[in-house]
Amino acid sequence: MSLHEISSRLKRGCEVIRIVLIVSFVGMVMEFVFAYFSKSMILFTDFVHWAVDTALEFMSMIALYHASKTLRRFSWGVLYMETFLMLITSIAIISFYIISFVDYVNNIIYSANSKVTTQNPLLSLVTLSGGFLTLYAFAILRKEYEKLKLEILKSEYTHALIDVVAAFISTIGVVVTALTRNPSTELLTVIAGFFFALHSITNIVEDAARSIIGVEEDKELIYNIKLKLSELENVKVKNVDARKIGSFYIVTVDLYVDPYTTLIELNEMRMKIIRMCRSVSEMIYHVDVRFYPDVEKYRKILKQKRKGIKGKSV
Repeated sequence: MSLHEISSRLKRGCEVIRIVLIVSFVGMVMEFVFAYFSKSMILFTDFVHWAVDTALEFMSMIALYHASKTLRRFSWGVLYMETFLMLITSIAIISFYIISFVDYVNNIIYSANSKVTTQNPLLSLVTLSGGFLTLYAFAILRKEYEKLKLEILKSEYTHALIDVVAAFISTIGVVVTALTRNPSTELLTVIAGFFFALHSITNIVEDAARSIIGVEEDKELIYNIKLKLSELENVKVKNVDARKIGSFYIVTVDLYVDPYTTLIELNEMRMKIIRMCRSVSEMIYHVDVRFYPDVEKYRKILKQKRKGIKGKSV
């Protein structure tokens, strides 16, 4: 597969996730509006889940956008900043929710006349609408995955399918709580919703750790890349780094080359190395290649030239 084809697939994948991001944002706003006016703890929990998922979609879109720039160096600095901001935002949302959740539980336990916060069964239409939005996102992601075969889309539609289940649980919880006015039913529904939100925030923390800290280094993948690069002539491998971002890898290859290698030769070599790395694994979405002059080889060439000059002078 050519670099142009790879770049086109990644750009299309980025467009698909952008559509899903918009859908997620619409669902988040809808849940917030109804949660604010109804004071329903179930809807408030759903809003937190939508907010965290929206942040997760945004991180995936940004990472895929930078990865699609196959002929440019990957913008780690920009990714670090945006990942950090999304991480802080998500943690702030979860922290605020936990404070509200603790107050909610204390009210149920210690208040003699505690009432459920979800009293209107029609609020189930909100969670049901959210479920249909998620199902729409799932259908788009599944369809595009079949075309593009990008693992990040597979990961996204699997997550969307889990969210459909979460919306179904919330809908049942709203109806049953509103009809029975049972605090235990509402509490169980809220805990279930919080579990799904916690699952999403865990994904954000993991993605942040992988991209910023560089944890979970795939040693086998690095070894296979080095083995593949050993086929190159007049090149010494200085270092190979493979960092996982979500469900794909960004690879950096540092090489020692002959100091007299021309720019045209370096560019051809760079293209060849990118193709070689991609042949090792389709999970590699972006490859940065950096060249360094082989100083030792340069010194040897200078010594040979100096010996040649002395031999002629003698």
